[in-house]
Amino acid sequence: MYFVLSILGILAGLFLFTKPVFLEKKSKKQDLFLSIIIPARNEAHNLPHLLNTLKKQTYKNYEIIVVDDQSEDNTAKIARSFGVKVVEIKDKPKGFLGKPYACYTGYKNARGDILLFVDADVRFNSTEALSKIVGEVEEFDGVISVWPYHNILHFYENFSAIYAIISSMASRSFSLISKKVTIKGLYGPLIAIKRTHYEKIGTHEALKNEVVEDFKLGNLLAKNGIPIKNFLGGEDISFRMYPGGFKELWKGWTKNSALGASTVDWSVVIPILIFLFGSLIPFFFLTTPPFHYIYIMYSALIFHFLKRVGNFWLIVPIIYPIFVAFTLSIIAYSFYMTFIVGTVEWKGVKISTKS
Repeated sequence: MYFVLSILGILAGLFLFTKPVFLEKKSKKQDLFLSIIIPARNEAHNLPHLLNTLKKQTYKNYEIIVVDDQSEDNTAKIARSFGVKVVEIKDKPKGFLGKPYACYTGYKNARGDILLFVDADVRFNSTEALSKIVGEVEEFDGVISVWPYHNILHFYENFSAIYAIISSMASRSFSLISKKVTIKGLYGPLIAIKRTHYEKIGTHEALKNEVVEDFKLGNLLAKNGIPIKNFLGGEDISFRMYPGGFKELWKGWTKNSALGASTVDWSVVIPILIFLFGSLIPFFFLTTPPFHYIYIMYSALIFHFLKRVGNFWLIVPIIYPIFVAFTLSIIAYSFYMTFIVGTVEWKGVKISTKS
């Protein structure tokens, strides 16, 4: 039985993450005006990196709007030092949550044919990244989102490794059935959408009280017949999550998991859990053939997946059970916070996980 479950885990992993897709340069038909909207709360440390990479882009027909969401640091001051448009939120309308209102406020101040919602920790590594995004939106005539390449500098950041893999899996965009299912999942760090499509689904005003606004946005797009295409960041787009230490990483992934748990899609969650639990079985039977070979197979598979999603250290696939166990512990704790406590905290703000 354990042998079968461990093999099922390998098959589940291959099923969910077998066909990675990266941005490509397209022939430009129009010089569409792009509004880059950056919702920012206490992002003074991140903004210089993002804004500097935007300055180097070959695509120049754009505006940048930083929406300062009641920051307690120098977010607005730093944004202005780069000469970009800054909109400061003083008060939120009742019923509007933070990020949805910041995105909506950015849209109300934007002039673009295409709206590009970008988190402040994102980096545009290649000078052609914006051109590729605009070209993909124009050719695809739908909405695109990108799961950035995960850039890490310190050992503790490797504890995001398994999350980077399963987050890529969650949209089903890189699975064996990606072309046979309606893609509803979006990656929140970077979403590009035509203004006409955005207004058709009711803007972020239709998502104002959603804690997982990218999930709801994906559902609204599918309901309105607007297709979604997702990409991995690869060499073009990256981010560095939770540079503030292990405690920040724990809180960040707990928040993400808790909010995701409130909108569970079991058709995705079940194979992900099979992959995770299946990967642990060989560790407990390492001295029993053929489990030591299966352990090596999992190590090779995780190494292969990690090359697609970030510059994680080689130690991760070698001792992967430690990182899988860490991920499962956060998932379990997140379910507790979601369904028992009903709140999760991030950046000093308590977020309700109750629908």
